[in-house]
Amino acid sequence: MRLMVTLPNDHSLRRAYQASVLDRQSPSKRLESALRRIIDLSQEEFEIVSLPSLSNGFQPLKGFEREAIAGKQRATAALPVLVISIEAKSHSSVDKLLQAINAVPGASIAVDLPIGAFDAWCPSADTPSIFHTRDAALHLVRADSLLDHTPPLRGDGVNVVVVDLGLNRAALDQFLPTAQIAGAWEVEKPTVPLWTSVTQDRPFNGHGTMVARNVLSIAPNVRLFDFPLLPDRVTNVVGWTSWAFAALSQIKTDIETWLSVIYPGPWVFCNAWGIYDRREENLPADHPANYTSNPAHPLNQLVTSLASSGYDQVFAAGNGGQFCPHPLCGPNDTGPGNSIFGASSHADVLTVGCVRADGTWIGYSSQGPGQPAFRTPSQSFSDKPDLCAPSHFVESTDAAALSSGTSASCGLTVGAVAALRSQGSPCQTMSSPQLRSYLRETADKKFSDTPSFDLRYGYGILNLADAVSREKQEVNLPASKSSEIKSGTG
Repeated sequence: MRLMVTLPNDHSLRRAYQASVLDRQSPSKRLESALRRIIDLSQEEFEIVSLPSLSNGFQPLKGFEREAIAGKQRATAALPVLVISIEAKSHSSVDKLLQAINAVPGASIAVDLPIGAFDAWCPSADTPSIFHTRDAALHLVRADSLLDHTPPLRGDGVNVVVVDLGLNRAALDQFLPTAQIAGAWEVEKPTVPLWTSVTQDRPFNGHGTMVARNVLSIAPNVRLFDFPLLPDRVTNVVGWTSWAFAALSQIKTDIETWLSVIYPGPWVFCNAWGIYDRREENLPADHPANYTSNPAHPLNQLVTSLASSGYDQVFAAGNGGQFCPHPLCGPNDTGPGNSIFGASSHADVLTVGCVRADGTWIGYSSQGPGQPAFRTPSQSFSDKPDLCAPSHFVESTDAAALSSGTSASCGLTVGAVAALRSQGSPCQTMSSPQLRSYLRETADKKFSDTPSFDLRYGYGILNLADAVSREKQEVNLPASKSSEIKSGTG
């Protein structure tokens, strides 16, 4: 079983970690001996398989080079924990490892699961109708209301972090010549930053670039930040929850130690990735190492911490809908109640399913409810997804450029959130829980079978016309109290 270990980032461990990252011949030996000094592991057999912390740091695309050097040094020391992914040699050693590592103050251990980008695959209906274009998708969510608003809401001064497969700068420049890419985190594993060379650039129509196009189509003036979390061919190589934890932890630390000084304004996180298959977890739902069903997992706790810091987080619901699930889905990981996992079930994020540009629900969109332990005290179930947005459409001027999966709807919704965070928006000063609740209240419910929560549509389809209406905002402004998740056991 693959496990994710987090340990406090003290000086001695950090030196051993950095040395292991640099040691190409035997990277795990130095760190393994350091681990055995810190943790009473006796003779438990394990192998270090990945060291996702301490990336080369954020590299601005233009300017701020001096600030980046100093900022990276501060952020490296300020990271709360370092992440190590290990492979337990036998199932009998898993519980012993759990016990030994949990005995270390500030340490944690949990299952390290494969994750993938939520692109779509539906062979019986994979080609959109000629009418399913971006123009139609934007019309469905009334995106024109953002431009008609006074002042126009275009995402000015808002920072969007795309945690995905990496962005292709040339493709985004072609889509929107004025697109602002602030820079990227250099990540040797699993990919490289977008500007290293032409041959190493991300695919022109790759998943991360597709998601970013959707962000820009609604909020063209945002600043984009690229964290290339996953390999560009998910069907061959997958990422891991340990990578996601390390990525989000690094981003949070960089924002709070230096990025927010040179890039002020709201921060929105775009997460179009998640779990397809739970079979490798093989733990009870209430086990403390369980990611998909237990809020106590370190990655889910980090999502809680990001929410407490005031960041907006949008997650794709997943592509495990019962009628055309993605082929990566596990045999018991599709359909109602069995397809929205982990952070996508988290009450402190906005979880997005997908519909066609005509409002029809798409059969591969994961269905609610979310996992029970993530429900808030006021709910008898986890009411996920929160809402739906369009997907499975092509560019109005390029039928080869397809936006698909709940990833596309996630990108559109991130653009909507960024636009609503623009200066002059009636939603600008809402807390994250307020905005999330407000978007659910103003969602268009005419397509679903119920006026309240629907397992497919959530609370309805994103409706920007009502979202920018001051009258509705004044009447329906939700309470400011942040949602609370029932704690997992263990």
